[in-house]
Amino acid sequence: MLLLKDKSQTLNVDNYTIIIPSICVGNAAQLACDLLIASKKLKRIGSLSHAALIPVFGPSAYQHEPNECVASCELYESPEDKLLVVQFRAPFISRQTKRFQNEFVTLLKGARRVIILSGSFGFERRVIEGSPWAYRATDKFKTDHATELGDQALVKWQEHTGEHIFGGGNALQLYKAFEDAQVPSMLLFRYLLEGDNSTDAKLIVRELNELCGDFLKLRVASDAGDGKFKLTLPSSWNLLFGNDVTELLF
Repeated sequence: MLLLKDKSQTLNVDNYTIIIPSICVGNAAQLACDLLIASKKLKRIGSLSHAALIPVFGPSAYQHEPNECVASCELYESPEDKLLVVQFRAPFISRQTKRFQNEFVTLLKGARRVIILSGSFGFERRVIEGSPWAYRATDKFKTDHATELGDQALVKWQEHTGEHIFGGGNALQLYKAFEDAQVPSMLLFRYLLEGDNSTDAKLIVRELNELCGDFLKLRVASDAGDGKFKLTLPSSWNLLFGNDVTELLF
């Protein structure tokens, strides 16, 4: 399952924060991870291979690693920040999903904390005036981030208590698997619609930075003393909706 570039057989995630996207509506979580990887210039350390993953192979998605290729599931790391970002580029084969999920959790259960990003259909938001954000967190995660979650939840976030996240992919099942493994975990998702979800991806990263600015460090100090939120768009976004229509058609 684990294919690391340095040929190691194990992945050391002790004291690491791991960010995982769910394959959700509008691919918003995957786009958010694209932004994280490009903005922090994370290094690709390997990939995962499994029967649940549809094989994918293609050119580099990021300008800071022009010679790297992409696969179905990739691992990107910042050793200095103790940060590991997982990126999925293909949907799961449903009959293999549960087995992959169990092996995936076993691989990462030594982490300090896990954050799962996802999205849900906008029309599932029952209170229009309510927050477009919802989260679910384990008791240990709530204790570790009592200040941040207290401020955010009261102002923006609603705690999700349901048994389904429509359009959220396997986010809730994965969260429960990490919870059962006693890994401090949080699931954060936004209500959104299909279409160009690049703006939603930016908003997801912004919210995540408010909670985890100590290791994401996506604010750059300015002369005025106020930190500006800075993101780098990955080169793969240039063709987010395919090539331009050729003039030969007209």
